[in-house]
Amino acid sequence: MKPFGWRMTAAALGAVALNIAATGGSAAQDLTPVNVLLPIPEGIAFTPMIVARENGIFADAGIDVSTSVADGSGYLSQQIVAGHSQFALMGAADAVVSFTKRDDVRVLFCNQVKNVYRIVAKADAGIGSMAELQGKSLGYTEPGGGESKLVSAAIDEAGLVVNDTIRLVPIGSAGPQSLVALQNDTVQAYSSSFPDVAALAAAGIEWVDITPAKYSNVPGACMVTTEQVLATDEGMAAATALTSAWVQGQYYSIENRAEAFELVCSTIESACENEVAAEALFAEAMNLITPPEGHRPGELTPSSWQTVVEILASSDTVPADLDIMPLISGEHVEAVIAAAYAGR
Repeated sequence: MKPFGWRMTAAALGAVALNIAATGGSAAQDLTPVNVLLPIPEGIAFTPMIVARENGIFADAGIDVSTSVADGSGYLSQQIVAGHSQFALMGAADAVVSFTKRDDVRVLFCNQVKNVYRIVAKADAGIGSMAELQGKSLGYTEPGGGESKLVSAAIDEAGLVVNDTIRLVPIGSAGPQSLVALQNDTVQAYSSSFPDVAALAAAGIEWVDITPAKYSNVPGACMVTTEQVLATDEGMAAATALTSAWVQGQYYSIENRAEAFELVCSTIESACENEVAAEALFAEAMNLITPPEGHRPGELTPSSWQTVVEILASSDTVPADLDIMPLISGEHVEAVIAAAYAGR
């Protein structure tokens, strides 16, 4: 699978940072180091993690969290399947594919509980649903891009046929090429990850979200590990601390948005050099980590994961009858979840 569609946009927005020390002084020597493999560099998309580090939540949990950046989402999957990384944040689709290659892959929580990929139409195009794309052109980043499975499933569900009733046009990530294609009406709609959508909105494109509701609520990027890691005392302790502290960071970010935004901008100044773009990206990032009413941040919802299977099965990437429950449940996963939401 191709890298996450947000890579180029994150760079364009300046959301790039080196690994940041969790805490200073002698106290750091008592913390257990935990490395998390990320799909893109630290930035606004990972606000809960930055909050957890800068507010000392990771340190209070006894861990010193560092990050490494993978060369695309496929690399994330490879590292987990090969056992080279203990923890990786990857898209739900990549987690499911990893599970088909190694059956002890497990998901602990999700950074975003909603799909990071969107299908949006220009507000002045008069398009309010996928079905209304008939006879229109839909732009996307590139063949095999992270949004491709969503686009394929949504087109099929709407009864459209590529190169017959709808045209697909690769226009790249957010940037001059995609902006001109939208402004010149080369395409009337666009699909990519939320930073691209936010960046183009900041550039003046008004959107109507036409992502089918069924696909809007599939998980975004989720924390993946393996049963092999969870079976050890050290691994279980690290997983519990990482999950509990990250979830606390999610609650804080949702409940204290202004403070969370200021904290990210002061920690990674390059992420907020373009204030308008940063605010747009932050607003969308908060939308994606905020759960539907009655659910908790980061929570694993079986029905949403079954939808991920359906999306992947529509392109024959995984079997349609794949049992997804072992990926998101089990004694160790449930113990980690119980600890993370204790008192919530």
